[in-house]
Amino acid sequence: MKKVHKMENIFRYPGGKSRKGVLSKIKDKMPCSYDEFREPFVGGGGLFFSLQIKGKKWINDMHPGLIAVYKALKERPDDFISKCKEIAPEQPGEPLVASRRGGKELYNDRLKKVFDKFKLDEEMDQALRYFFLNRTIWMGRVNYNIPSRLYFSNPSGWNIINTDKLEKAAKHLKKVNITRHCGTSLLKCPGKDVFIYVDPPYLSDTKQPESSQLYEYTFKTEDHVRLSEEIRKCKHKVLISYDDDKDRFIRGLYKGFNIFEEEWTYSGTSSADGQDKTKKKGKELLITNYEVPEKEINLFGD
Repeated sequence: MKKVHKMENIFRYPGGKSRKGVLSKIKDKMPCSYDEFREPFVGGGGLFFSLQIKGKKWINDMHPGLIAVYKALKERPDDFISKCKEIAPEQPGEPLVASRRGGKELYNDRLKKVFDKFKLDEEMDQALRYFFLNRTIWMGRVNYNIPSRLYFSNPSGWNIINTDKLEKAAKHLKKVNITRHCGTSLLKCPGKDVFIYVDPPYLSDTKQPESSQLYEYTFKTEDHVRLSEEIRKCKHKVLISYDDDKDRFIRGLYKGFNIFEEEWTYSGTSSADGQDKTKKKGKELLITNYEVPEKEINLFGD
């Protein structure tokens, strides 16, 4: 039997669905087959990069920097990867410096200078800017609207350029339709045997003050409502990931759908100062507008 090539996502992304245990729970609720895959809120692409999709593929997100990276890898992979590799990863014996004033942790001084330049440079290659910041910032939280949160703290994240992950990602994106808008057109656009995975900003993030929100383009309460209305009208098979709030607000929006209770550990939830390395667990909902098929158990794990 031919071994299936395994692809890993290339981003560090808050709330990302890249952990093996999380992916297995999501895939258990997916249709057995489909001709087209769409993802309106692709984020770091945890599920997208884990799938071997033979049919049409369409991914979308609102963040311009994030989408710039996806498009760069699809449209100009050699140029983009070459620019990334011009910035050498940290080397043994290089000078160190504190990440922030009063910080206890010491980090690579050369890469911190690159970081400090990139975070302010709106005229440079925005794909390179976003990707470098994403790989070397705490939790991968790139929010240009909150400069105080843009601080260098993960130099080892840039070691990705010593791997072939970018080249593999470029191949994975070769025939993918990549767009940047609110995402509802992926629900409305007609197609044959379409499966849509929807992983929107969570309600818990909506309730946070702006300075603490995970995403630059998070949802307001009315956005959660509008999304549920669009999904109710959608003619395609839709699987939704959401947080399970104590007021059961999300459950109410999707009353009549198939709702499955799950629990998993969130990516990037240890503390910013590195003192608390405990990952937070959360109550999750997987919601479908179709009956979930029973999957055959593969004893060989192929």
